[in-house]
Amino acid sequence: MIRRIKNKVIRTIFKEQWSLLVCERDGKPLKQISPPKDRIWSDPFPVEHEGRFYIFLEEQIAGGNGTLGFIELYPGMEHSSFVPVLEKPYHLSYPQVFSAAGQGSSRWYMVPESHKNNTIDLYAAEEFPRRWVHETTLIKNITANDSTLLFYQGLWWIFTSTGNTMAEFNSNLLAFYSKSFPSNSWKAHPLNPLSSDSSNSRMAGSFFLEDGVLYRPAQDCRRNYGENIRINAVTSLSPETYAEKTVRIIRPEKNLHAVCTHTFNYCSSFLLRDIKTRYMRSFL
Repeated sequence: MIRRIKNKVIRTIFKEQWSLLVCERDGKPLKQISPPKDRIWSDPFPVEHEGRFYIFLEEQIAGGNGTLGFIELYPGMEHSSFVPVLEKPYHLSYPQVFSAAGQGSSRWYMVPESHKNNTIDLYAAEEFPRRWVHETTLIKNITANDSTLLFYQGLWWIFTSTGNTMAEFNSNLLAFYSKSFPSNSWKAHPLNPLSSDSSNSRMAGSFFLEDGVLYRPAQDCRRNYGENIRINAVTSLSPETYAEKTVRIIRPEKNLHAVCTHTFNYCSSFLLRDIKTRYMRSFL
């Protein structure tokens, strides 16, 4: 109750907005990309394709459902307007876009968050990056947030968080695996939930490899939703085991008036994050 009252007061006094942050791969900020004032841009997933650079993201206008689309980032850090590619009568966010090249398919895929539809759905690009069609439903009858696909050591994995409230979504991590992809048959990891800690459960972007080590970005939601990002080195992942350790914490940039950051994704050239900025409203 106290936290809800505090958040309501903050929203009354301050203007908050999610925007994008393009960084060098070492994390140094290069460019903050802000949306129009009446909406947010969040959950960036960068893709480099045929010499062009796209950022897939969620756009949401206050009070509405999230729409998925992309902006194109040009040389010199200028960017296009938002191009919508997927919209439903329910909320969409977290558009994980990936290629299955090397695993039997050269297609581009997208797994959006669609917990309001009680599904984890897979979309495929008929015409990248603009045209996407529903390929299959990976898991039915599941209320899942920020589902993230991973191909690792011959298996496909889905890491996700489930629940009925924000607190539940923020404080559990589940994994499912399959030998094939696309698949409608996924086995639950026997150690589920792999994490029950609001500081280090909910996914914050795609897994990534560095020097042979697999890393998992997670949201730290102890005090506020998506306040920080924890980078975890995965020390064991198999159908029987899971272990990880936090090796780095990413905090929002105070010099940019940022108070939260909750998505972290690499491509070959850049690191993409989102930040929530907070400015005092003018009442004059």
